[in-house]
Amino acid sequence: MTYWMEKPHPIEEGVYRTQLILPVSLEQRRSQFEQTLLSAQRRIVRFAKRHGWENLTKESFFDCAEIFDAKRAFDHALAKTSGLVAPVEFPKTYSAALENRVLMAVSPELYAENYPEGIEKDSYEKLLAHEMAHRLHIRILNGNEDAMGPTWFFEGFAIYAADQFKKNLSKFDERETRRIITSSERQSYREYGRVFRYFARKVTVKELIEKAREKTFPKWLMDMTR
Repeated sequence: MTYWMEKPHPIEEGVYRTQLILPVSLEQRRSQFEQTLLSAQRRIVRFAKRHGWENLTKESFFDCAEIFDAKRAFDHALAKTSGLVAPVEFPKTYSAALENRVLMAVSPELYAENYPEGIEKDSYEKLLAHEMAHRLHIRILNGNEDAMGPTWFFEGFAIYAADQFKKNLSKFDERETRRIITSSERQSYREYGRVFRYFARKVTVKELIEKAREKTFPKWLMDMTR
């Protein structure tokens, strides 16, 4: 898919109004989506300021946003934008992505239908903020995506930054935590958030990000639980 990019228009520091592409079925809700996009950006700016990364939010994270009313259309657009050979069918719960400065997401209704366990207060705004958080993470690392750490960590960081799944009340379990931080398989995002928050109470997020690139990262983390 080819996008014609308009230049993002600054609204306030770190917050931009960008081109928004909607299907006909969602056009009457344009104002709603525009406000949600602004709120998602503000959410990430607030997080960045708390950790001293406000300078990394001055440039917009995306030039264009597109919302889809069909999962197949979302999958197709994401594959094209990512340079993958279509057709590609992504997992049912895969509901948003930010690739090549294009923010893509299914509609709030599709998100709720395909990932009901992800629904909470402001869950759609948080979904969009989550994708921006990945880009903030990369900026923190000066563009080195290979230094983002294991899957549970970079997803946990995005969950933490977007303030998702904060009401996960499950207690700390050393064996389960060890399983999550040493597994190469995808796990529950709620568990990623729980584990990330546990360690973020032990040391600073900046220190976690610095250590995540090291092979000894899992051992370093587990040493903190003893």
